[in-house]
Amino acid sequence: MESQTVNLSELSKEDKKKLMAELAAEEKQIKQKLKSDKVAYKELSVEFLLNNIDPLIERQNDMEQLVDTIFENFNDVLSLKKDIYGIDKLDQESHTVTHPDGSCSITIGHNITISFDGTETAGIQKIMNYLTALSGDENDENAVKLSKAVNQLLKPNVKTGMLNPSKIIQLNQMRSDFNSPEFDEGMDIITDAQNRTKGSTYVSGYKFVQVGENRTKKVEFRFTV
Repeated sequence: MESQTVNLSELSKEDKKKLMAELAAEEKQIKQKLKSDKVAYKELSVEFLLNNIDPLIERQNDMEQLVDTIFENFNDVLSLKKDIYGIDKLDQESHTVTHPDGSCSITIGHNITISFDGTETAGIQKIMNYLTALSGDENDENAVKLSKAVNQLLKPNVKTGMLNPSKIIQLNQMRSDFNSPEFDEGMDIITDAQNRTKGSTYVSGYKFVQVGENRTKKVEFRFTV
């Protein structure tokens, strides 16, 4: 059915009044539906939350107990590792045990938070001084590119104002590219300025499981508590 166009100029005053009332009623109905939909949405959201939160809490508790048990079970291995390799092995941030045939592996450890003590600025300055001298030769394209790359890696995190630890690792791997005592000294200062704090514990690893005839699948896992 085709819609008809209404010419307002052809409507009587009474018809216009009636039309305006109909439009107002329709608008009110739309607003009421939107209001009731919002209430229904909030009620449904809370219902979803209450129906699903407890199983998640239970699973989290189970995971925490499992991780604690795995750490306890590793104590004998860790003790023997200490006797063989020395006390410093106890300070490792993670330990990995892999089956000789590579079919499965477990790593236990602590997530590490890296911050800086403020002395890294001296190392940054040494590197920047070296880069300034290096980039002065505009004919050396490699030097210019390396200088730009290092400048990017030395940019602090916008939120924390600190250097990005992962970028410092990348930067440290560039020592051989520069082969410079000044660059190395700057990197040493930055590295020594790092504070490594152990945080939450985790268990990760994998196992190749049979999923069909002559076919295996690598199942990986990671639990953090």
